[in-house]
Amino acid sequence: MLLVFSVGLFVRVVWKADLSTVGKLLGQIGRLAVLAVIPYGLTVLADTAGWRAVLLGLEARVAFWRLLGVRLSTEAVNLSFPGGAGLAEGLKVWFLSERFGVPVARGTASLTVKKALQIGTQGIYLLVAAAVSGPWLRQLSASLGNVGLLRPLVVGIGLFLCLVAAGMVAVLLYGQLANGLWSLLLRMPWERMKTWVKERQATFLQIDVEARGALRSHVPGLTVAAAWILVGWFMEAAESWVILRLVGVELPYGAVLAFEPVVSFVRSVAFFIPAGLGIQDGGYMAALRGMGIAEATDRAAAFVLLKRFKEVLWIALGWVVYLATRRRGDSAGTPATTEASRSAAPGAP
Repeated sequence: MLLVFSVGLFVRVVWKADLSTVGKLLGQIGRLAVLAVIPYGLTVLADTAGWRAVLLGLEARVAFWRLLGVRLSTEAVNLSFPGGAGLAEGLKVWFLSERFGVPVARGTASLTVKKALQIGTQGIYLLVAAAVSGPWLRQLSASLGNVGLLRPLVVGIGLFLCLVAAGMVAVLLYGQLANGLWSLLLRMPWERMKTWVKERQATFLQIDVEARGALRSHVPGLTVAAAWILVGWFMEAAESWVILRLVGVELPYGAVLAFEPVVSFVRSVAFFIPAGLGIQDGGYMAALRGMGIAEATDRAAAFVLLKRFKEVLWIALGWVVYLATRRRGDSAGTPATTEASRSAAPGAP
């Protein structure tokens, strides 16, 4: 039902446009459409570099290109299914354990620390956007009937995300986050779930230990990780800037920062909708109309179609990588050779 609703929103966004005009706009791009694909690849590279920096702080060494393969294949899962984000995170832990011998607790800790960095850097991304895109934010606010609405809202969301990230780090440093989750799962009414959780108490406890150790002893490395992840956020805005240029909308990069971080935040909140379908597209349509772009409806429709085309290509590549990696793993066997990875593998998701 949720998927039908999101597809309906997407169709409604495109249906408002003159499809013949949209077709002409896309036809004029021709081979330059490949430029719409490149920025997302750079975003994934930056995010992978950030993740690897976190793993190095946990003394888990995985070759960058292998980790990139994990990132691409799990992103395909994330974008393909409702609630795919949770499934993708579980698959990352599984890949780290089964393919690279990283214990489950260590892999999970890396993703927990990385999530805190992602939330914090997204907050910084929004605050920077609010600082540099003031005139365009005022223009968008005016189109909504309130000249002073958007900038304080963007600042507020940015500060909120920074506080959430700080809270996560504090809990990881001084609390028992994974152990608290273990206690919560133990209260579930399903006996099979309780049995599974009881058998893995040691793994849950070790996640807290691993995360705390990384945060206390790997500050320079985590700073590098945060910097890479922040670059990834700004590459998302660069992607929209490039695609807008392809469809004939020559907005400055600062103008794109007036709406891209907000649309990205809404998409993050609506993680249960595959690739933010409909929600993201409606946000772009409203933003471009508010910017007073000529033929805004048609160009916005061409913009979102090109963005979705880009996602389809990356999803297809991710599934190819996933299937190839799985086949290679099945034929070669698990490369985990350490005693720690052998003991952790049964607990893999």
